[in-house]
Amino acid sequence: MNTTLFPKNISEVFSKVIFAGFYVLLLLEFVAVFHNSSAPVLTLAVVTIFFLATLFSSFWGIWAFVATIPFINGFFVMKGWGDVSLPFVGVYLAWFPKYICKNKSFQYPNSVVFLVNLLVTIIVLNVCLVFIRIVEFPIPSHAWFEWFLYFPFVNQKDNLWQINAALILLQGLLLFRMLVIEITSRHQWNTFTKTIYVQAVIIVGFSLLQFINFKTRGSEYLGLYLPFNDIHSYGSYAVLLLLIFTSFLLNKITTKLVGNEDQPDKGIIKYNLAGVRCFLSKIAGHFYVMSSKRVTNGLFAIIFFFLCCYSSSRTTWIAMGVTLFFLVITSIKNRKLIIGLGFFVVLALIAGNLYSPKLLQSNNASLARLGSFLNVSKINKEKSLLIRFELWDRSIEMVKDYPLAGVGLGNFYRNNVYYKDSSLGKWDSENAHNYYLQLLAELGIPGLILFLSILFALYSRQCTLPVGKTESLLHKDSVKPFLYGLSAYLITMLTGHPLLISTQQFLFWAIVAIIVKGHMLTSGNEELKRPGNKILKITAVFVFSLFVFGFIKNLYKKEPWTIPVEYGLYSVEKMHGARMRWMAGKAEYYLPETAQKLNLKVVAQPFNSQKPEGLTLVISINDHVVDQVHFVEGGTETLSYDLSSVDKGDIKVNLEVTKVFCPKKVGLNNDSRILGVALSVDG
Repeated sequence: MNTTLFPKNISEVFSKVIFAGFYVLLLLEFVAVFHNSSAPVLTLAVVTIFFLATLFSSFWGIWAFVATIPFINGFFVMKGWGDVSLPFVGVYLAWFPKYICKNKSFQYPNSVVFLVNLLVTIIVLNVCLVFIRIVEFPIPSHAWFEWFLYFPFVNQKDNLWQINAALILLQGLLLFRMLVIEITSRHQWNTFTKTIYVQAVIIVGFSLLQFINFKTRGSEYLGLYLPFNDIHSYGSYAVLLLLIFTSFLLNKITTKLVGNEDQPDKGIIKYNLAGVRCFLSKIAGHFYVMSSKRVTNGLFAIIFFFLCCYSSSRTTWIAMGVTLFFLVITSIKNRKLIIGLGFFVVLALIAGNLYSPKLLQSNNASLARLGSFLNVSKINKEKSLLIRFELWDRSIEMVKDYPLAGVGLGNFYRNNVYYKDSSLGKWDSENAHNYYLQLLAELGIPGLILFLSILFALYSRQCTLPVGKTESLLHKDSVKPFLYGLSAYLITMLTGHPLLISTQQFLFWAIVAIIVKGHMLTSGNEELKRPGNKILKITAVFVFSLFVFGFIKNLYKKEPWTIPVEYGLYSVEKMHGARMRWMAGKAEYYLPETAQKLNLKVVAQPFNSQKPEGLTLVISINDHVVDQVHFVEGGTETLSYDLSSVDKGDIKVNLEVTKVFCPKKVGLNNDSRILGVALSVDG
């Protein structure tokens, strides 16, 4: 995986196999999405545009993709169609064969790249495990390829969800590898960092659109999330951009006003009230002569401060407060001002906590949300936090049972039910709401160590620079602003899981690539000469070996992956006064061996059961057809089947309809799913 520990030819072959295998997975995803898309022409157009752009120029194709991620995702969220992975498919399908034809190396002698390779290998092992499960639990009478056509609509209880979860993480990691390869000069590095300005404009535009929409409808709860999927993922990236723009602005100002730390200008800042007034007047005067770039950074910093506030994500507020405070005190470098600022912050928190009961009683939902955040005395009674504590406990219990390899990538969702507290039973199917614990539970201790090692390597490079060579934030090639932004993002991951979403994976690893390449272009080959570099890699290989040992052990014991799962069923929705689930054309799920009856309430729609032929639902139990129910022009049927004579063990139920429909195609709404009938399942 790296020439310092493995022969060069083996490392190169390994990398090419990983890149080629990923190419096949993306092809499968594209075929599945295209086959099921309600807008196949638009799907093909999106992929083709980015394919041709990357074919023309690899660097600019990737640049355009990263810069427009918020626009693509925002468009898809508003239209209820597609996924941000589609344009990446176009980029990668053009980039990989193009780079192969150049016959250049995929290897770069960098510790972060090495650690990423090990993490990629762990994920690939998890994908291999899914295929092993498919062999052990084949789906009767269905060709494998036909099964994969359900790929865009997988539920977290499907086998295919594990492949989807792995692909989401691999997309981010492989984008990182591509950027490390493509960014070869400081000019390209500086050009690529400009993607954050394009992203910022797009995010502001979508946020303003949603804000106006809220106000127009008279909505009080202004939880901004466009162009992302929810307020928490929105907050994670908004606070990252806030810290980047603030650090660009603040440190340029304080560098000019306070002067160099080694030679401070004592005439600028006095330790009295007059000195403070002088300092503030100089800041005000400085704004009159700011360049357009500084004005832009300042404007974005102010806008994103308010966007973070209006996200209504409390973790975002905490990350914003902590990182901004740290940024300010490290930029000011004046003890008296720092103490004064700290005293002011403490007073503000105390006042906020005292006033929070009145905010909680407010009829304004946004103010009530703020009150719940400031009401520290009642934090142990906060429902959402108690739920998170419960989910975190489940994560720890999983790690105790499977410390070396975890429960498998993407498997926390369906395994955590076995560790539940009955008082929170309705939260059986949930994610960990802490990405670090999610990774720990799914990939074990070695997986989390490798991920944290990547992050450690990013920050340690800055901390281990020789005295006098510390990168100034004023320098155009400095990575410090991106490190500040990344720090805020990492804090939000303590109570959220943004990296379970494709959009955030791409954005996160693009920032990591900016930091890594910034370090590489600054230090050149200095990293290879460090004594601790080889030790880090040897340690990482040892940790990886522990994962492999645990993986083989779990595989031999057939744990914890032998839980029967389902496919072809969408998430629960409230319909017809009950909790129901739509099925696709075919579906499969399991009942426990203790089940005595199979009870089904089936609701068919007229869109796929028109006269004269109507719609037929075929019901099979353990591969034996037990009933065929016919619908004409829609209708509802309540069905019940005795299971007392069925062989015990997990009872498999297969459902298949003769016709499906797409709500978007029939003009019903923007739902682009492929639907058969709706089911209320009671085992």
